Amino acid sequence: MKLLEGKTALIFGLANQRSIAWGIAQAFHEHGAQLGFSYAVPQLERRVRPLAEQIGVNF
Repeated sequence: MKLLEGKTALIFGLANQRSIAWGIAQAFHEHGAQLGFSYAVPQLERRVRPLAEQIGVNF
């Protein structure tokens, strides 16, 4: 069993692949957490959506 298996996390402030939030999201995903993302402005969706798809997060 993974450390965060069965847990759900909402990651705030995701901006791009260089953001701290992305590093946290990757680590949580590796440990089995189900994730949701939040981003600051609608214009960031074009950057965030491809990252979400990489780890299987469904908006």
